[in-house]
Amino acid sequence: MEAAPLPIAVFVVDAAGNIESWNKACEKMAGYTASDIRGSRLDRIISFDESGNCKAPSLPLTGECEATGHLTSNDGRRIPVRVTIAPQALDPDKPDSFSVIVAPRPGVMPPRYALIQDLPVTDIIEGLPCVFYVIDQSGHLLLWNRQLEAVLERTSEELPTINVQNFFDEKDALRSTENILDAFEHGSSSHEAELIGKFGKRTACLFNCARTSLGNVPCVFGTGLDISARKEAELSLLLRERAISCSVNAILISCCKNKEFPIEYVNPAFEQITGYTLDEIKGRDPRFMRVEGCDEQEHERIRDALQRHESVHAIVRNARKNGEIFWNDLRIDPVVNQEGEVTHFVGVINDITEAKHYERRLQHLAHHDPLTGLANRTLLHDRLGSAIEQAVHEHTLGALAFLDLDNFKYINDTFGHDAGDEVLREIAQRLRAGVRDEDTVARVGGDEFVLVINDQPSPAHVAELVERLRHSVSAPVTAEGNAILPGVSIGVSLFPRDGERAERVMRAADAAMYHAKTMGKNNCQFYSPELNQAVHDQLLLEASLSRAIRDDDMVVGYQPKVDLRSGKIVGAEALVRWRHPDKGIIPPDRFIPVAEATGLIVPLGELVLSKVCATLKEMRSDGAPDFVISVNLSARQLRQRQFVTRLGQMLAQHQVEPGSLELEVTESQLMDQPEEAVDVLEQLKGLGVRLSIDDFGTGYSSLSYLRKFPVDFIKIDRSFLSDVSIEGNGVITRAIIGLGHSLRMKVVAEGVETREQIAFLRDYDCDQMQGYYFSPPVPRDSLRQMVSKDTRLPD
Repeated sequence: MEAAPLPIAVFVVDAAGNIESWNKACEKMAGYTASDIRGSRLDRIISFDESGNCKAPSLPLTGECEATGHLTSNDGRRIPVRVTIAPQALDPDKPDSFSVIVAPRPGVMPPRYALIQDLPVTDIIEGLPCVFYVIDQSGHLLLWNRQLEAVLERTSEELPTINVQNFFDEKDALRSTENILDAFEHGSSSHEAELIGKFGKRTACLFNCARTSLGNVPCVFGTGLDISARKEAELSLLLRERAISCSVNAILISCCKNKEFPIEYVNPAFEQITGYTLDEIKGRDPRFMRVEGCDEQEHERIRDALQRHESVHAIVRNARKNGEIFWNDLRIDPVVNQEGEVTHFVGVINDITEAKHYERRLQHLAHHDPLTGLANRTLLHDRLGSAIEQAVHEHTLGALAFLDLDNFKYINDTFGHDAGDEVLREIAQRLRAGVRDEDTVARVGGDEFVLVINDQPSPAHVAELVERLRHSVSAPVTAEGNAILPGVSIGVSLFPRDGERAERVMRAADAAMYHAKTMGKNNCQFYSPELNQAVHDQLLLEASLSRAIRDDDMVVGYQPKVDLRSGKIVGAEALVRWRHPDKGIIPPDRFIPVAEATGLIVPLGELVLSKVCATLKEMRSDGAPDFVISVNLSARQLRQRQFVTRLGQMLAQHQVEPGSLELEVTESQLMDQPEEAVDVLEQLKGLGVRLSIDDFGTGYSSLSYLRKFPVDFIKIDRSFLSDVSIEGNGVITRAIIGLGHSLRMKVVAEGVETREQIAFLRDYDCDQMQGYYFSPPVPRDSLRQMVSKDTRLPD
C-alpha cells in the first residue's frame, strides 16, 4: 500500500526564489524528486491566491509572509495549500535563505499526522507524558504531539504558522531562542521556561533539545516536561524559608537524636533576640539558655512532651548571651517524615519581656489608685471579702469605715485641682500611717476613702482608732503654698455583726457615713439597726418612686401668680406631688431629694414638662393665650445633653408657644458652674422660653454674673417675707426688688400669706406674688375655672 502523504512539506529557497533543498515530505506531497526540482523557481510549483498578506511574492524575498494558493504536483493535480515563507532566522550562516512551509488546507489531506503514522514510534510519541516537538531553522514547528496542542490551546492547523518565539512570555522568548540555537550549534541544550497558551494558560516546562534533520532539512527535536507542580513546591519552600528568615519571632530547628536535640538552624530573629549566632550554637542543646532555679515545672512539662514527641507550649525565662534574662513564650512542635518518624523539632520563641512588665504594671493599676497608690475598689472588695470570712471563721470583730472629705469641691474650686490632688495624697499617707500593715486603706472615689480594719478587741477600740484617724486627717495640709484644713465625715459598720456579706457591710458603712453628713459633718457615726430601717425605707422609696414615674402616679398642682397692680391671675407655678396608692399624697420634700440622688429627676422633670405643655394648650383653647406656667428645673436636668433640643421638640409636639413656658432655676444652681449656666441659659433664651431665678437672696450670687444671665424674673425667697415689720428683712426685700428692676427684670414674691405682706410688696412696687393668701396649689381644672372667672386678688 502506498504511504499516506506527509501533512506538511518544508523546502529552502534563496532570495531570488530558487529552490535549494527539497525533503522527503515535499516529494510525497508534490511528486518531484530533489534532483527534479532543485534550481527551479518557487512560482513554477505554487500559484498564490489574491487574498492574504502576500500574493505572488516579490523577488527577491525580503521578509516573512503568509498566503494561500495551489501546489501543482508532478501529475498535474492542484492541491490547495497554506504557505508560510520565513527567513532562516535560526541559521546565522544562511542569512539570505528562506524556509517555505507548505501545509495542505483542511479537508484535502488526512486529518491526523501522516508523518507520525509512517514512523514505528507513533504511539510512543503520542503517549509521551510530555510535549514533543520538531523545529526547523526558521523557528517553526514541523512536528508535534497532542500534548503540545493541549498546552498551547491551539489546533494542528494553527501551530505550523506561528514562530515558536511567540509561545513564550517576552521575558523567556529571547532565552528560549538562544537555547534552540545552542542545540543547532552544539547538538543539544536544555532550559526551563513557561509555555503560554492561546487563552492565557501557563505551563512551566523543562525543555531538552537535540539536533537532527528531516531529509536534508536541519531541525531540532525535543521534549518539554511539565514541571508546574515542582515549581509550585519550590516557590512554596522559598516563601516558607523567606518567612522563617523574616519572622520577628525567633525560630529554632533542632534534630532529634537519642534523646538529644542539637541545634541545626536558627533564623536572624533568634540571633537578634538571644545574641547568639548560628555558628556559635550549632550542635548545642537549646537547654543551655535556661535559667537555673526558674520555671522548673514548665521545663519539666517541656521535657516530658519532647520525650513523647508531642507539641508543647510554655512560658519560661531564658538568658541572653549578655546574661540578661528575658521572658520567652515558647512553642515547640515535632516534624514528622514520610515514614511517620519524628526527625526534628521546631521551636518558636516570642520575646514577651515588655508584655510581662506591662502586665505587671496593669495588674498593679487594676488593683490600685494611680493618684495615691492605695487599693482601689476591686482590691477593696477582695480584701473585705477575705476579712469577713476570717472574722466569721475565727469569731473575731472587724470594722469597715467610709471616709468622705467635707467640702472637697470647695478645695478644688478655691485652690485648684493640683492642690486638691496634693491634699488627697497627704490624707492617703496619714491613713496608711494610722493603721497596721494587715489592714487595708482604699480610695474608691474622688474624695472617698475606705478602711478595712481586722481583728479588733471591741467596738470601743474601733471607735478610738477611727476618732484618732479623724483628728489626723483633719489636721492642716500645706499644698501649693496654702494651709488647707480638710474635714471628714466617717461612717463605720462592724462585721460580722452588721452583715456577713461584703455588699451588706459596705451599704451599712455608707449609710452611717451619710448620717454623719446630716449630723453636721466632720464627725463619726456607727451603723445601728434604726439606721438600717431608715436605709431600708429609703431603698423602698427609691424603688416606689421609679414605678410611680413609670406608671404616671405623679400629679401636678398649680399655684396661681397674681399681678400686684391689677390683681389679675397672669400665670402659675407647677408643683409636682406623688399620689401614692397606700400613703396618699407625698410632698415633694420627701421624694425630690431621692429623685436628685438617683437620677430619677430627669424622667420626672420630663413628665412634669409634658403635663404643663398639655395644660398650656388647654389654657390657650380657653381663651388665655398669654398665660404663663413656670416649672422648676434641677441642676441635673440643666446639664443634660440635648435638653434644649428635646424641650423644643416637646413644645412643638403640644403646639405651645415657647413664651408661655417659664423655667425656674435656683441661684445656687447657676453659681455652681456659672460659665456653663450662661451658655445653657442663652440656648434656652434662643428657644423663646422665659427664665427666672428662684430663691433669690439665699445663695451667693456674683453681680457680674447676674448681669450676664439672660433671665426675665427673680423670685424673692419666702424667708425674707416672714415678718416684713422687722427692719432687716424689709431692707433686704426692698434691695432685691430694686436690684431686679435695675437689671430690667420683673420681681415675684413667693410664700405671701398676709395682708401686711401684700401691702409691703405693693408699696415697694413688686410685680407679682404667689402664696396661700391668694390660693394654694390647685388642680388643673380648678386653675382653668379661676382664670375663666377672672378671679382677682382682693384690694
